[in-house]
Amino acid sequence: MTSVDPTTILGAVLDALVEPVLVTDADGRLMFANATAARTLGAARDVGRPVGELLDRHPARTPDGGQLASALHPIRRALAQQQAVIGAELTLELEGRSAIFLVNTVPLRDADARFTGTVSVFHDVTGARQLEREAAEHAAQLTTVVDLVNEGIFIVDGEGALLFTNGLGRDLLGDMPRDEAPAARVKRFDLREVDGTPLAPARLPSVRALRGETVPATNLLVGRADGSTRRVEVRAHPLRRDGGIYAAVITWRDITEETRALGELQAARAAAEEANQLKDDFIAALSHELRTPLQPILGWTEVLRRRGKLDDVTTRAMEVVHRNIRQQVRLVDDLLDLSRILHGKFMLRFETFDLRDQVRGAVEAFEESAALKRVRLASTLPDAAVSMWGDPARVHQIVSNLIANALKFTAAGGRIGVRLEARERRAVIEVDDSGEGIAATDLSIIFEPFRQGQQSTRRGGLGIGLDLVRRLAEMHGGSVTVASAGLGHGARFRVELPLSRPEAVASAPAASGRPRLERLSILVIEDNADTRDVLKLMLEVEGASVETAENGEQGLRAAERLRPDIVLCDIGLPDIDGFEVARRIRARTDLAVSRLIALTGYGQAEDMRQAIKAGFDAHLTKPVNLDQLMALLVSTAR
Repeated sequence: MTSVDPTTILGAVLDALVEPVLVTDADGRLMFANATAARTLGAARDVGRPVGELLDRHPARTPDGGQLASALHPIRRALAQQQAVIGAELTLELEGRSAIFLVNTVPLRDADARFTGTVSVFHDVTGARQLEREAAEHAAQLTTVVDLVNEGIFIVDGEGALLFTNGLGRDLLGDMPRDEAPAARVKRFDLREVDGTPLAPARLPSVRALRGETVPATNLLVGRADGSTRRVEVRAHPLRRDGGIYAAVITWRDITEETRALGELQAARAAAEEANQLKDDFIAALSHELRTPLQPILGWTEVLRRRGKLDDVTTRAMEVVHRNIRQQVRLVDDLLDLSRILHGKFMLRFETFDLRDQVRGAVEAFEESAALKRVRLASTLPDAAVSMWGDPARVHQIVSNLIANALKFTAAGGRIGVRLEARERRAVIEVDDSGEGIAATDLSIIFEPFRQGQQSTRRGGLGIGLDLVRRLAEMHGGSVTVASAGLGHGARFRVELPLSRPEAVASAPAASGRPRLERLSILVIEDNADTRDVLKLMLEVEGASVETAENGEQGLRAAERLRPDIVLCDIGLPDIDGFEVARRIRARTDLAVSRLIALTGYGQAEDMRQAIKAGFDAHLTKPVNLDQLMALLVSTAR
């Protein structure tokens, strides 16, 4: 067999390595370079020459980027010291790219231990260092993100020892000893339930998570070292690996200020709701106090106007008083109606009626006021009936408020026109005037409550009439718009309302002539003497037999004694209220009262509901005029 030279075998082995290998003699001449060194470092041409020439062609940098002094190169150091240099990290520039190597240089010795040279192996760690750099950068980014999170984050191992905490966690609880037991942690931080109960170690979120629970948001109180107590929202989640739980992640969010702000918000909401209720109660009380004295005034003016034997001055005075009382009542009604609408307590009473009657009635109610102001008020109505399904009183209110608004802003010598048209399935009501007009900047706010035109030269009123018009129109399924060419050019308000079905028939108008009550006995229960007296006189003039009582108990005794056909009863009586009177009367089967009517200054929807529930058949709000009262009583007589 042919033997193989060991030197040849060693060279083949070295050439098979993927790492550059350089061999020098004791004098520093390059004696061997494997194939990888020849390819990577261009070392083939340097064989037999001083290795320093090769090293100088590839200046090395240290890991921090600085230039490596030539004497400190691992090969030169090994040659100079005749000792091994292991794990020297160098960065070399190779064909336009940077490569990082770990260089291991060891001395060669013969059988007599004499130094004969060096062997150097260059291990390329460029990829590994890149991965390490990216991992470090990624870790730094994650650390920054975790520290920016608005929650304290903790990781504890399976024994409950702390493995990690972010910056906010350290701020919340301070540095926690890594080997601290959960029980000691609970005691040191004074963890409590939100009701102040001390938190048992077994209830600690980290302990529960290590048992396999996913702990949802839980509020706890944490006593801090500075003596303050913070409220935190805690969550915990187990971390699993190979089917077992090896750690738990816990998040703490300080919600002390959030909880305090929420409490303040709830307190403010409760205070606002209480203030709103107080406002409603005040409006109801104000309505009652305003309406009660208006009833006798209106009643007596009705009586005097109907006597027909007054001189011109007295007649004129009565008309002025009567007109202003109705205006006062209208303002109170508008205020209460708006309050009811805003609180969702307003109900429309739908029926079929001839819309012409409501428009005509609204115009007639303002004819005297317009004449006194020397403003021409005219109306244009269709010849045929305009049948509508809606609340006639509220439609009348819509037209009345528009005319009142026009009259307010139209000077003497001006005009106001009211026109009604029926167009297919909708009615159109227009009220136009030659008055002050509306500035373009005010058109967008003209229907807002308590707002009046900023450019207007006239002030006064509550600023609710037009808002009420809009709301009432929308409750009927209609709309209202306004147009004006500007200040000094008048204004035109246009209301569109849906009509009833074609087959609907308008209500028959009220029978003409004054109603008579000759065969009716009526009991009036009213604590206000003026109102009691004028109601008695008004009803007696119509032919009724009238008795009165000034409180509830007296009224019940009178009802038992008289057995009246009709009882008119105030709600706000000094002893028992009118609701209790109604309940007691209805409980007596022997008192065959055919009509029980509440007559009161309280006009809220809840007042009406309570009245019907107590047993009243009808609810009239003061001040009630004679025609309104007679219409109700005559229906009872029939």
